[in-house]
Amino acid sequence: MKIVSAKHLPALDQATIEAQNISSAQLMERAAHETYYRFVEDFYGSEYAVFCGSGNNGGDGWVLARLLSSQHRVIVYDCQIGERSSDNALNYQLAKEIPGIEIITVESADDVRDLNDPKLVVIDALFGSGLSRPVTGVWAGVIRQINATTGTVISIDLPSGVFADRFTDGTHVQANLTYSLGTPKLAEFAVDNAKAYGKIESVDIQLAAEALEAIDATFFTQDVDNLRATLKDRSFFDHKGTFGHALIAAGSQGKIGAATLCASAALRAGAGLVTAHLPRCGYEIAQIALPEAMCQIDRHRFVVTEIPGSQRYNAIGIGPGMGTNELTAAALEKFIRHTDQPLVLDADALNILSVRQNLLEQLPGGSILTPHPKEFARLFGETDNDFARWELLREKCQALNLVIVLKGGNTAIGTPDGRVTFNTNGNPGMGTGGTGDVLTGIITGLMAQGYPSVDAAKLGVYLHGSAGDLAATELEQESLLATDVIDHLGKAFRALRAQGEN
Repeated sequence: MKIVSAKHLPALDQATIEAQNISSAQLMERAAHETYYRFVEDFYGSEYAVFCGSGNNGGDGWVLARLLSSQHRVIVYDCQIGERSSDNALNYQLAKEIPGIEIITVESADDVRDLNDPKLVVIDALFGSGLSRPVTGVWAGVIRQINATTGTVISIDLPSGVFADRFTDGTHVQANLTYSLGTPKLAEFAVDNAKAYGKIESVDIQLAAEALEAIDATFFTQDVDNLRATLKDRSFFDHKGTFGHALIAAGSQGKIGAATLCASAALRAGAGLVTAHLPRCGYEIAQIALPEAMCQIDRHRFVVTEIPGSQRYNAIGIGPGMGTNELTAAALEKFIRHTDQPLVLDADALNILSVRQNLLEQLPGGSILTPHPKEFARLFGETDNDFARWELLREKCQALNLVIVLKGGNTAIGTPDGRVTFNTNGNPGMGTGGTGDVLTGIITGLMAQGYPSVDAAKLGVYLHGSAGDLAATELEQESLLATDVIDHLGKAFRALRAQGEN
């Protein structure tokens, strides 16, 4: 799905109005009704305090208050931030005519009654996605009052004070739950905004598909239909040679487990053959742990000092548990200088690249890097916030012709065309040692089967998250291990295919 920028959202609304032959007030009514249905499911029987600004976000709040008043006690705080929008004014007048709605005009934070009631649901409809400057003065005081409540805080579209497309540096609502209307906003994917948004639920307000398609976007979320369409079918006469041969160069003394996890994941992702290149100390371990894989032993006992030529292999993953020994670094540099095959580089391979920066420009086009934020910073420099990091991600993918998988709560997949796609599955239980090595193996296994780099990265990240979610459902997040992700990959493939049958 496209993530539409704040500047394009009004045009999208207008195009929807024209395409569906409705008024702006009707679109607002629709958005509020769809949100109301969620409220009925989640908060039936609660008391409500609705904070309405003067724009269309406040208009949504007025409609919602009207709908809630049929069965609930509703107080609306009319925050006269500026001139009312026309649809806000219309719904304000309609709400005034309903006896069950108490309206309190707010001119200072002192006008807000005590919100110290655990049963209270506070609805934030103060500022929408069009906010252009930090909230200060009276309205910052009102937001502080909202944040001090002992009740539940619900924000409509996005928490007031949060910027839709850039870092938020002012006072903002800290919601327990945010109903995101229509398309997601970039702010939803920033770890800096996690406390502001709370839990996020998407509300479909039936925006015109044609209008959405016409908008040029830079940021996206994973499209499950597209992912499913990329899955390769297997013929009855296919064999292990058909599904490719993957090389995993990884491991060092004390970290052979990283290599075995990576190689095992490559096999489970569907590679026909997998060879693990390891230091000699890992030979017995790998032969026992990976009976399905072949082992190729380095001349050094403890570290990798050579990486085999790439002619034999359809895909090559390098780095998990490999260490940054000078002999290992020299081997990686020599290999990169003599190959034109796209690589999958993770962990210590990235740490070596961060020191030998000249190698970044020598990486074959279409290579995939899988850094976590600290590794990304070592490679490309520190950034102040998520938004700056995403822009740097775009810049480096374009300049170096790379696919970069920036791992995190919403893993961001940057591609050479300058686009960034967020993956939204996965769970905190996957924050345990070895899960990154598993991701490298999955992506390498997919590339061995002939998936292009961009498809392998997007599909690999999705399957990795899906397998983690399936494992957590069965085992609970606290008990999830990297091997559980591998063990649930088959179910992840099945679940992705099954979604096309619904």
